[in-house]
Amino acid sequence: MVFKKFMAKLGKGSAQVDLILDQHQYKLGEQINGQLVITGGTIEQEINKIDIDFMMSVRLGEHIQTVLINRFPFPESFKIQPSEKKSYSFSYKLPQNLLLSCNSVSYYFITHLDIAAGVDSTDRDPIDILPPDRFQNILYAFDRLGFREKHDSRSFDGHMQEFELAPTSMLRNEVEEVEFVAAMEETGIHLFLEVDLRTFFGEKEVKRELWLDNQLLDDQNALIDYLQQVLIEMVNNPNLYHADKAQFHHKIAGLPGAIGAFAIGLIAMELLEDVVEDIVEEIFEDDDDDDHDEEDSLFDFFDDEEED
Repeated sequence: MVFKKFMAKLGKGSAQVDLILDQHQYKLGEQINGQLVITGGTIEQEINKIDIDFMMSVRLGEHIQTVLINRFPFPESFKIQPSEKKSYSFSYKLPQNLLLSCNSVSYYFITHLDIAAGVDSTDRDPIDILPPDRFQNILYAFDRLGFREKHDSRSFDGHMQEFELAPTSMLRNEVEEVEFVAAMEETGIHLFLEVDLRTFFGEKEVKRELWLDNQLLDDQNALIDYLQQVLIEMVNNPNLYHADKAQFHHKIAGLPGAIGAFAIGLIAMELLEDVVEDIVEEIFEDDDDDDHDEEDSLFDFFDDEEED
């Protein structure tokens, strides 16, 4: 028994945690259900607490930013006997304005089992977040028109998630790229569409705001015809369409279905914390003679932020 206790403290034969989800692909706004299972090791152990962290990893240029979306704590301590199993129900409804999974965006749950006087157990469970059906219909319609999502599509532009499509047949000689951002409401979807035209003088951006109601979104043929008409009008009359993307962002920022908007505050806060941490490290690395100057630079940073 003494040997087992010693090995358990080293992590051998200690309790284990496992978050078992009902599936690993979910649409925006869907409910995630699962079971949190703790299995006892070779000896009785005291569990201090359990935390389930829902994490998002976003590649921004050459940097990868990892942010905590939500934490689900189980703060009560308990004892678990050798080989005993304890199970708890777990559920979480995904927000409707998260970023969708793609090459630059990934999601996962990290479950931490805090074991008293022992090595903690950790479990990692990745999931994919997919578009809801109404939004998927838009991607399908563009695909039918010959506009395919690019490899680097679905990047985060700092406000929302941006979808980038390349022409493969229709208008391929006139259009370089089609981009859009979207916000969903109960009765339809707001779309901000940008078409990059090929011209003799170079690339020209044509911008137009669209409203697609649910009746249109549910009728695939009608949606395809409408988007085809929109694209042709933008190509043939580019000077008529010059919507303001900043105004669109401002208008739909508060909507619960603005795809990617959930990430703005999280990523901004993480980046700010990283900047402050770097500044603080520089302060302590410098000589004592420069302490006052460095402190001033730290306060200047926050003053600049307030002025902005």
